[in-house]
Amino acid sequence: MTLSDAIRTLQASYTGLPTPRDMSVLVADSHKAETRGYYDPVEDARLRETFARYLGIRSAIWQVIDAVRPHYIPFYKRRAQMAGDSMTAFAIAFCGAEIIVRTGEYLIDLARERDIVWRKLDEADLRYNLPRKRFTRLYRQLTSHWKMRGYYRARDYFDANREAVMAAVSQTDFAVVQEILESLNLPGASRGDHLRRYHRFVNFSLRRRSVSASRNVMFALFEGTGSDIAELKIPLVKNFGARKRVTPDILQAIQDTLRPGDIFITRHDDAMSNLFLPGFWPHGAFYIGTSEQRASRGIADVSDGAKHSGQGDIVILEAKKDGVLLRPLVETLAVDSFVVLRPNLTEAQIDTAITNGLSHAGKLYDFIFDFATSDRLVCTEVIYRAFHGVGDIRFDLVEKTGRKCLPAEDVMNQAISSGWFTPVLIFGVNNNRLTIGTKATDVLRHSFNAVF
Repeated sequence: MTLSDAIRTLQASYTGLPTPRDMSVLVADSHKAETRGYYDPVEDARLRETFARYLGIRSAIWQVIDAVRPHYIPFYKRRAQMAGDSMTAFAIAFCGAEIIVRTGEYLIDLARERDIVWRKLDEADLRYNLPRKRFTRLYRQLTSHWKMRGYYRARDYFDANREAVMAAVSQTDFAVVQEILESLNLPGASRGDHLRRYHRFVNFSLRRRSVSASRNVMFALFEGTGSDIAELKIPLVKNFGARKRVTPDILQAIQDTLRPGDIFITRHDDAMSNLFLPGFWPHGAFYIGTSEQRASRGIADVSDGAKHSGQGDIVILEAKKDGVLLRPLVETLAVDSFVVLRPNLTEAQIDTAITNGLSHAGKLYDFIFDFATSDRLVCTEVIYRAFHGVGDIRFDLVEKTGRKCLPAEDVMNQAISSGWFTPVLIFGVNNNRLTIGTKATDVLRHSFNAVF
């Protein structure tokens, strides 16, 4: 990489960084999230996208620094006075390091006093290739004396030779480096600032560890009991060996009625989980259409077999104890009752919802039903994160047993009463009859504590 190439990369990276307006939006989002106790899916995506963009640009800048290092490091090691290309290379590398540190500090300032922000940034997210605790590692790097020693040494050199460094990049071809350095309004280097940042990280790390340990204990407890409950049946509700009431004939009868974007809400008559989940309707799934329908609408094919469950045409995205997986209809409708809700959205908006949903495929199941996090999902959370923010749809989480969540019946009540969705068919609550069309709403209304 030539110095000119390095400068072009640096310029492109700098202009792609989050702007002050971006950061003000994130601050406003964080206040809203603190007030309600969680990030909604739109705010979640905005925060993750900004963080992922910073990490991508940070990587590009580090490549620039590594590329120009041979031009200045011999002089730098010998503490000799640099000039010409060596001073220009140093200016480019120092400018890149300042961009990385300054922008990283903006994110740290956003998260340092807001636990809800750093918990969100520390979540793993397959959509943005973010591993767990990525923000904590970034914070540690920017406060580590060992990691930052080279940066502070460079700051000392810049402070002692500011005029010479700026002069080396004052000519036309390199002026952008001078402009960036001036825009950063660099103060003198301060070891005190670094020490204060280190102490803040220690406090941050202790808080994170206590919360993380508590959550891991809860998850292990609920995972063990939750997966057991999923397999248990309530005795005497059905005869031993009795089949599910949804038969192959029913599946065949509804095939032509279904449309991409439909939501299934389902029930097993004898599931032990019925005793712990509120209401008559406890479970939800998302109909994403056949592979042919998705292809005709330009929705990216999901070909990763690790995200599939079962055999046959994949038409459902559903979270069960084995995770958020793509499933055939016959697996999802191995139930006793179901209702189908159809979104009142345009085709383009439905495609957006499907794409949103598919971005979560492959995640683990969340046995503690924590809707504030998105690294693990429950069944209705797939629906929530797919549709919230699409068109006029804005789901509100409700508090159940001290936790903000969205049970299936609340999905239906909010979706139908707000006019976002319409029931199009129902089976299993009216003498095993399949009801299609406008009458489905009446049948559904009398099956649970409806508010529509």
